[in-house]
Amino acid sequence: MPTQAERRAATRARLLDAAEALFAAEGYEATSTEAILQASAISRGALYHHFPTKQAVFEAVFQRVSDAAIERAMRGAPESDSPLESLVQVCLRWLREVRKPAVAAIVIEQGPQVLGWKRARDLEAHTSLGLMVRAIERAARAGEVRVESPELAARFVNAALAEAALASLHRRPRISNAAIERSIRQVIEGLAGNSQTRR
Repeated sequence: MPTQAERRAATRARLLDAAEALFAAEGYEATSTEAILQASAISRGALYHHFPTKQAVFEAVFQRVSDAAIERAMRGAPESDSPLESLVQVCLRWLREVRKPAVAAIVIEQGPQVLGWKRARDLEAHTSLGLMVRAIERAARAGEVRVESPELAARFVNAALAEAALASLHRRPRISNAAIERSIRQVIEGLAGNSQTRR
């Protein structure tokens, strides 16, 4: 028999599954709390036990979708003996993940509007920044990059990735995905300074 904690976790997951599908398909404004309740078959009391507002539901969905995109990028990137090339490949894979319509709708298009740019970036950085810092530190130990501050360099790369994701979805005239990916590679490899990079 499931424990109370397991039942609560299952209820929360069902709410987020339903809300994620609705936000991706209909958008935040067009998705009512009632629609989430109907899609998840959960009572209003159960919803408010987990989330006080619809925006709180969206924030949890945003975090989950963002984290999942990062995890898939890390799993799907080809392996390399070069820490710097591994970082490049994960970043390029993440760009491909956030071009997927359901991910783009929540992470790129709705997140900054619903949560505010700073909150959306802070939530995403909660997962990505630490991973980025550690990746840059590995490349530095391997002699592939020269940076004054791995954390500041990681923030620069994260900002470049966010701009690249926006450009791939909204820039007019459109910049090709290949050109965007080449630009991101140039930004990351620019951390090498006078160090030798390996492909």
